[in-house]
Amino acid sequence: MEGNESFLVDIVLVVAALSPLWLAIGFALRSTLNFVQVLLWMPAAMFTAFLWRARLHGRIPDDIQGAVLISNHRSSVDPFFLQMASRRPIGCMVAREYASGPVLGPLMDILGVIKAGRRGVDTAATKRVIREASSGKLICMFPEGRLNTTTQFMQSCRPGAVMVAIRAGVPIIPCYLHNLPFSNVIIQPFYTPARVALYIGEPIDVVALSDGKTDKATLQRVAVHCISEIGKLAGMSDWQPEMAGKKWLETESD
Repeated sequence: MEGNESFLVDIVLVVAALSPLWLAIGFALRSTLNFVQVLLWMPAAMFTAFLWRARLHGRIPDDIQGAVLISNHRSSVDPFFLQMASRRPIGCMVAREYASGPVLGPLMDILGVIKAGRRGVDTAATKRVIREASSGKLICMFPEGRLNTTTQFMQSCRPGAVMVAIRAGVPIIPCYLHNLPFSNVIIQPFYTPARVALYIGEPIDVVALSDGKTDKATLQRVAVHCISEIGKLAGMSDWQPEMAGKKWLETESD
C-alpha cells in the first residue's frame, strides 16, 4: 500500500513539474507565437501576473493586419505588458545597447526585437520596421525614445512611430501603462511589486489623417493627435504632448 501511495506521489510531482511545459505547448498551439517564443515569454507572463499584478483594459485586436503600438515608457519591462495583451508576437523597437550581447542578443532576435540606435536616424532599423508592419506584423514603438523617470506624464516625443505607420499603411494603436514604479535601473522592476494597469485605445487611421504625406508639418500634427490619445486613456483629456527637437537626448536626461 505504501508503495502505491509513493508511486502516486511521484506521478503528481512529475505532472506538477511538467505543468509549465504543458501550458507552453497549449498556448503555442492557440497562438501565432512559436514554441521557443512561448517558453521565453512565460517567465514574463509570471512576473506580469504575480509580481506586478497587471490588469488589462482591452486587448490588441486579433484581426488587425499590421499596426504600430505606441505607449508611455516608464520601465524596462513595458513590452511585457503589451505582449500579454496580444495573442500575436509584437516586435518591439529597443535601443541597441539594451538588446545586445552574447546571450541577450540572440534571445532578443528570437523574440523579434528590433535593435536601433538612439542618436540620429537608424535607416536600416526604420526600413525593417516599415517592412514588418506593412507585412501584417505588430510593432511597438515608444514616442519618448527613452525611459521617463521624471514626474512628467510623458517627456517630449518624436513622430517616428507615426512616420512608420503612414509609410507601412497601418494604423496606430495608443496604449497607456498606469502605476509603473519608475527607475533608470534596468533590473529594478524585477524585484519591485506593483499593481499595473494597461489600457488599449482604438486604432487610429493615420494614413487618412495625413493623406499619406510624411512631411515634417504633417508628421508633427498627426503625432500630436495620436500621442494625445495616450493622455485620454489616462483620463487627461486636455493634455497635449511636447514634440522634441533634434538634440532631444542631449538636452534631457534619460
